[in-house]
This record gives sequence, structure tokens and C-alpha cells, in this order.
Amino acid sequence: MVLLILCNLLFPQGMGGTGLDLGFVLPARAHICIGIAVLVLALIRLFLRLGRGVPSTPTRVPVFFRGLARAGQWTFYLLFFATPITGLLIHYHGNASALLLHGKVIRPLFWTLIAVHVALALAHQYYWKTGRLEKMVRG
Repeated sequence: MVLLILCNLLFPQGMGGTGLDLGFVLPARAHICIGIAVLVLALIRLFLRLGRGVPSTPTRVPVFFRGLARAGQWTFYLLFFATPITGLLIHYHGNASALLLHGKVIRPLFWTLIAVHVALALAHQYYWKTGRLEKMVRG
């Protein structure tokens, strides 16, 4: 999911957005297919989460950051669903509100959440020394 999401965030030019200019433009159809794949994987991921649960939060981490982690996880799920759904509304119905949400609200929010997620993963590894980053990488 990470690679699919990053691909669509970095290369939205085929859909009229702006992204990295590396001489590569992701075709619109590929952008849509990736978005649908993210939506399907998000559903699978949500069912697994609800069925199997999630690892417990390390007790070394301050309570504030544990709450922040919980809020961040659910915000990611919201974005996993909102991004492709608004994209489909734009593509198939030309919905102007969805266009505003998709490009001007959700995309920057996704980038912000990714940055916070990476920073906290590094804090887990090097500040709190919980080994959480290693567990995330291994799966």
C-alpha cells in the first residue's frame, strides 16, 4: 500500500495535478487503477485489523503519543478510503467538491500524516528504543 499511495501522491500529473517533474507522467488510467487497488487493500486491511487486532502499544511511550498514534492510525484509514472515493467521484461524476477535497485537502493531509508517522517511527526506534520500527519493516 505504501508504494501505491506514494506513486499516486508523487505522480498525479496524468490526472491534472502537480507532482514531481521527473519526465515521467503516470497515465490517468494507471492513477485510477492504483487508487482502486488502495481502496481494495484498505478494506482487506480494515477487516484484518478488526478481526486480529493490533499489537499493544509499548508502555515506554508517553500516554500523549499513544493517543496520537491511535488517532493517526484511524486518520490513515479515513484517508485510505476518502482518497480513492473522492477520486472516483471526480472521474466519473465531475464532482467539484470531491476535486477540492481530493487535491487541496486530502493530499496535503496525507503528506503531513506520512511525515508525522515517519518521525514517530524514528522516535520509537532511536529515542524510546521500543523496536517498533523493526517490527513495522518485518511485518
